[in-house]
Amino acid sequence: MIGLLYSAVRNVDVHNFQRFHEEQLEAIERMSSGKAINRASDDVASMGHLSKMQAEALGSNQSIRNSNDAYSYAEVGDAALADCEEALHRMKELAIQAMDGANNGRDIQAIEKEFDHWKEIFAQVVENTEYAGAKILNDKTKWFQTNWKPTEITTFDPVYLASNQVGSSKMISDGTISKAVAANADFTSINNGITTSDSFTLKGAFGEEVISVAANQTAYSIANDVNQHTQTTGVRAEAKTFAKLSNISAAGDILFTLHGRSSVKISANISDVNELDVLKNDINKQSSVTGIIAELTDNRSAIILSNSDGYDIGIEDFRHSSDDKTIDVTGLQADGVTVSGGTITLRDDHDNRTTTTDSTLVGGHLILKSPKDFTISSSTGSALFDKSAQASTFVDLKSATIDDFDSAIDALDAVDGALNQVVDTRSRFGQVMQRLEHNASGLQQSLAVIEQARSRREDTDFASEMVKNFRAKYMTKTTISVNTVVNKMSQTALQLL
Repeated sequence: MIGLLYSAVRNVDVHNFQRFHEEQLEAIERMSSGKAINRASDDVASMGHLSKMQAEALGSNQSIRNSNDAYSYAEVGDAALADCEEALHRMKELAIQAMDGANNGRDIQAIEKEFDHWKEIFAQVVENTEYAGAKILNDKTKWFQTNWKPTEITTFDPVYLASNQVGSSKMISDGTISKAVAANADFTSINNGITTSDSFTLKGAFGEEVISVAANQTAYSIANDVNQHTQTTGVRAEAKTFAKLSNISAAGDILFTLHGRSSVKISANISDVNELDVLKNDINKQSSVTGIIAELTDNRSAIILSNSDGYDIGIEDFRHSSDDKTIDVTGLQADGVTVSGGTITLRDDHDNRTTTTDSTLVGGHLILKSPKDFTISSSTGSALFDKSAQASTFVDLKSATIDDFDSAIDALDAVDGALNQVVDTRSRFGQVMQRLEHNASGLQQSLAVIEQARSRREDTDFASEMVKNFRAKYMTKTTISVNTVVNKMSQTALQLL
């Protein structure tokens, strides 16, 4: 009986000793490693979650570093673009200065020399701006993985700001709208030639839009319609109208109604048909009303009328103090020099005013501009555009010169186009920088939450493990003590036997 009892107690002691020893080793392992889960068998379900959180944490850490690199990349680009803006601002100032009529040849040379100097600075900044060996202002698309999710990528669109790739694209309407049109007694019957068939499709860098044109619509109004869609097409419009008054047949008093933005009566006493200062001054006195400016030609015997808004220029009911006297009116192209079509001769016939040509109308030109190439199509009329489809002409910054007035105008357009591209690129960099700041901040907050969650699941609860260790150690000692007592009992029993 004693032997059976001893055997049973000993088996229980061995089992308890092994169990408490394993608990002690497990507690020591968790305390030494600092992790509650050291192998898959510790917690099968939690191991999968912990692995996913570890991958997310590592990905978030690298994404934060990528975001910082992308931010630095954009920051370097933004600083370089600020230098480009400074160069372009000075170039614009010089181009305008070159159009000062008080300049002599030596002044123009000095201005152009500085203009070329700033062009070179612009080109060097674009070519030499790099981040970690990667060009910023003249290179292809750049991608930065800025989130642990593979679908979330920060992209820098291609930037090509080389001086031969920035500038302005231009198109000037070349139809018959600027051709002088004659009328007899009724001025209201004159039409500038524009019809609904002159409607056209404008396709720019950002999209396309149909520009609907109404009958007898002015270039000023059409330009406004185009500008309402600038955000869609990237194309802006302006309009100008030019007409020439010349060949007054005799001195004397002249009278007519001048139509522009508004209409006024013009009267002047011409004492010498080769000196038209008086007529020019009378027209300019009303320029605030009509929007029409008069300038004498070099020989002073003709006057160039211009309206910088693109309103039609009309002359109605021409009168002269002497019978059967005439004046010539000629429509001009957008340069204010080239003749557009033929010349209309207005006549004051005292005896036959109902059939005599005494009125005329000259329409304006539409000038389209954009930093990017654009086209027009679907125009079946001929008053606005000569062809049904046309492409813009590009004036690049590298070839821009300011050695004469016309060249300076083209250079000014090229500078404006380059400035628009620089500002657009800088705004895109700024948007990306803002997004990266928020992205990095969000990732850091997310990473902190993930680490806390991992810690709650994975890290050792030292208080609990120390209690377990103490309990296992105590129970192990107790088991040894009990075992010792049992051994003595068996020896006592044997002695008694």
